[in-house]
Amino acid sequence: MSAHDSDPEIDFNHLNQYVGGDKSLTAEVFGLFKHQVEMWGRALIVDADDETWASVTHSLRGTALAVGATKLAQLCENAEDLVGDGNRPGGREVALQNIEFRISRTMAEIQRWEYRQTLNQMRGQ
Repeated sequence: MSAHDSDPEIDFNHLNQYVGGDKSLTAEVFGLFKHQVEMWGRALIVDADDETWASVTHSLRGTALAVGATKLAQLCENAEDLVGDGNRPGGREVALQNIEFRISRTMAEIQRWEYRQTLNQMRGQ
């Protein structure tokens, strides 16, 4: 694992520009992200028609940007081009694998954040 891979999946500075450090709003944004990823993730299949593939990867990119998951957003942006002549053999398979990996890392980071919030509440902070 390179040093770049150990960087956080979520840019909390970016996210806090929109939520102003509000923990309940952050939790709500994370909840929306998880719902969107679940919904769009089911539709992200390698043999989807070009319109569906582009729409789903675009939607995932938007939801990733909303929480500051820039590495995931970049992968989705790159995957948007895997349509028509840009849909080279194996390209979508690799893109899907990379997107699913980043989604799992982002979800794990959200779970760590939620766990820290629970601990802070239990401590009365």
